[in-house]
Amino acid sequence: MEDKKEKIEVKDSNTDLGEDLAFYQIRDTTNSSETHSSPHAHQSHEKRVDTSSSNTDSSNSTSTFFIGLGIFIIVLLAIFLIPRFFDQTPQTLTELHQETIAEELDEEDRYTYNGYSFVYYDGLWYTQIYNSLSGDLYDVPLHYGPKNLTDIIITGDVNPFFNALLQGNISNTSLRYYLTFDPTDEHLGYVALSSGELSQNLVTTFNIAPVSACIVEDAQCTSVPIVTCDSTTEPVIYIKSGTPTLIYADGNCITIQGEEVELVRAVDRFLYKLYNIMI
Repeated sequence: MEDKKEKIEVKDSNTDLGEDLAFYQIRDTTNSSETHSSPHAHQSHEKRVDTSSSNTDSSNSTSTFFIGLGIFIIVLLAIFLIPRFFDQTPQTLTELHQETIAEELDEEDRYTYNGYSFVYYDGLWYTQIYNSLSGDLYDVPLHYGPKNLTDIIITGDVNPFFNALLQGNISNTSLRYYLTFDPTDEHLGYVALSSGELSQNLVTTFNIAPVSACIVEDAQCTSVPIVTCDSTTEPVIYIKSGTPTLIYADGNCITIQGEEVELVRAVDRFLYKLYNIMI
C-alpha cells in the first residue's frame, strides 16, 4: 500500500512538473512572440512619430508663410491709405487761400495781412489780386511776404506817379511806362530779377506793358531807349543797386534801391504799395 501510495505521489509530482513545463513553454512562446514583434512595433511607432513631426513642420511653414503675407499686405495698405486719412492739407492755392481767410491763420507759412491771404507755396509767397479791368482774380507770386518788408520805408509823394501809372494800361498807347536801369551796375543779375518780378506783376494785374530802358548808352542798350527820371514826364521806375534799402518818389519817377537781395525786397515792398496791401 505504501508503495502504491508513493507511485501515486510520484505520478502526481510528474503531473505537476508536466503542467509546470507546459506553462513555461506557453510563457516562453508568448515572450518570444512579444520579443520578435517588438522591433516592428517600435519601427511602426517611429514612423508614426516621424509622420506626425513632418505634418507639424509643414503646418508651421504654411502658417509662417501666410502670417508673413498678411503683414506685407498690411504694410502696403498703410503706405497707401494712411496719408489719405491723415493728410487733410488742401492741394490747390485757391483752397489754401480760402482756408487761410476763413480761419484767419497766423502761421509761419500762411497768414492774413490787411484782409489778404498770403501762402508760401513752392518757394514763393502768393496772394490773390483782383484785376478790375479784366474782372479776374490772379494768384500773384512774390519772393517776400509783407511781414518781411515792414522795415522798408517809402518816402516822397507817390500819388503823381500812381495817377500816371493808372492811365498807362495797354489800351492807352499814348502813354508809356518806363522801367530803367544802369547797364554798368555790378549786380545786374539782381537788377534783372527785380525788373522781371515788377514787370510780370504790372502786366498781370494792371495791364501795363513796361518799356525797358537804360539810363546811359551801352552795348547792352542798343535796342532800347535812354531814359532817366529827368528826361521824360511819363512814369518812370528806376531800379538801382545801392544802400540803404529804400523807395523814394520824386514827381513822375520812383527810385527803388537795394543791394543784391535787398533790391528784390524793395521791389516787392513797392508792389504791395501798388496793391494797397501795405501803406
